[in-house]
Amino acid sequence: MLRLLIILLCFTFVSSIQAAEEIAPKGIKVRFFAAALNEGQGPVCTTVGKAQGPEFQIPTGNLSRPQGVSERNFVLASASSTKNPSELPTPLVEVHLPDQGNDFRVLLVPAANQTYKAVVIRGDDSKFRHGDFFFINLTNRQILGAIGSVRLDLKPGSQEYVRPSADKAGEFFGVKLGYREGNELMPVVNSGWPIAKDNRTYVLFFTTGDGRISYRAVDEFMAIEAPAP
Repeated sequence: MLRLLIILLCFTFVSSIQAAEEIAPKGIKVRFFAAALNEGQGPVCTTVGKAQGPEFQIPTGNLSRPQGVSERNFVLASASSTKNPSELPTPLVEVHLPDQGNDFRVLLVPAANQTYKAVVIRGDDSKFRHGDFFFINLTNRQILGAIGSVRLDLKPGSQEYVRPSADKAGEFFGVKLGYREGNELMPVVNSGWPIAKDNRTYVLFFTTGDGRISYRAVDEFMAIEAPAP
């Protein structure tokens, strides 16, 4: 009897380890934000096969907390349909991470049938530094204008890193961006943005559900390393 009990305990222990290994992250971290949310969007979770990550809300004004994923190809799903343990989450978007890197940002834009389109950016890309802006054009229009003294010409589907120059006081830079409508340049943003040395910024241009061209800018805090003594 004792021998049988020991065998059962060993089997349970091994099974628990195998289950943990199936859902344990392989050091891959992902942070999310959405340009806009689909109507009624509730909490979400990442899924790899039948393994589900913890529930979280998709933010629109900041980045989510890092989410660990065990594979580079996974699904972001609506967790609001998982109250029944036998019911699978509703898929919202398939996410495919590059082979290189272990730190990623996933930008979401509403798509048809209450789903999303995903744009993946490496969070550990050395080209994307403190004070930089990463512009992404997901519209079917050309985005034109200036960020400080830097000219921007974003064709549909294109991306560009920009390091703006500040005004004479070193505190702000002017931002004038728009798109062409016939012979006119239709403004999207015309304002002054502050210079910040402790973050980098994602700027996403997208088409709203009613056909307007809009944008979303989200800052990511980046601690400034102290100089070596």
